[in-house]
Amino acid sequence: MAASRTPLIALGEVRTCLVPASAALHRAEASELLALVPGRRVRWRERPSSLAISPTTAVGVDCELVLPGQEPARVVGTVAEYAVVTGGRILQASTVTRVLRATERRRQTWSHYLSRVGVTEAVSKLGERETATDNLADGYLDGAPTPDTLDLASIGERLLGRLRSDPSLDQKAPIQAATTRLRWTARIGGAAGPRLALRLDDETTRSTRLIVREEADLAAAQRFCEDLAAHDWLLTITDAAIEEADRFPTSSRDQMEILAPVLEHLAHLWMPGAHTPPALRGLWKDLQADPGFSRQWTARVGQLRDRISVAQWEDLRRTRIGRTDW
Repeated sequence: MAASRTPLIALGEVRTCLVPASAALHRAEASELLALVPGRRVRWRERPSSLAISPTTAVGVDCELVLPGQEPARVVGTVAEYAVVTGGRILQASTVTRVLRATERRRQTWSHYLSRVGVTEAVSKLGERETATDNLADGYLDGAPTPDTLDLASIGERLLGRLRSDPSLDQKAPIQAATTRLRWTARIGGAAGPRLALRLDDETTRSTRLIVREEADLAAAQRFCEDLAAHDWLLTITDAAIEEADRFPTSSRDQMEILAPVLEHLAHLWMPGAHTPPALRGLWKDLQADPGFSRQWTARVGQLRDRISVAQWEDLRRTRIGRTDW
């Protein structure tokens, strides 16, 4: 019984996008948007940048997890989901479930599962713990999904869609920005943690494997991944804006209409680790070294400012002397 209550692994996903509103959300507005459960408060942190977290809700699942080279494992339980607004601008849907071994090889009543939000129980045999943990991580991040596979992406996208279409938002975002996905796994590794490996799967999807020291750090792992996803999104959106601006003539109005809003609305949100719990804050040191998150960001923001400065200088020159050749 005791062993079954220790999670084999946590599986999660964070979907990140821009709040579809012309202005950043203040506390009252963010709290109204994230009031997913009547009577339950929205958590709020003001400094060093604002952070609002909705109440957690549960989504029941009876599905499969991919196991490389084996029959899929059946799991029954719930996925925990909630939403996050950072700096009044960044909106995230965060989903997670912790996989445990079931004490019985049969499905129990839903009341049993609903009493443990964010926990799924594997009713299939998984083998020895270390092997099972590795197989679950490999299957989740690299396996070929089927219609019966656990689909955290759809759960998160449904929540994100609900929030983005909220009538309180004016749908006048100052920037055209894509949605990114960060899929993550976390296992308990004692002295082997904390440690992470980050992989860029494509233009908008990333995969992260985490090792934490103890079970209490699994919640910190989810918060770290939300923080990581927000900063990766900032880099991704800024890169995309620069690439889009390059389609237009240098220092043109078209370029400035793309680049200036990024600098105005997003540059101040770069604060790696500011909302990561202390137990995992050290992981940012690895990310700063490789791939060098802050170096990349400093270079991108510098590029934005230089382009805008040159455009302003060109505009001033044309205004003062009425010609472009000196």
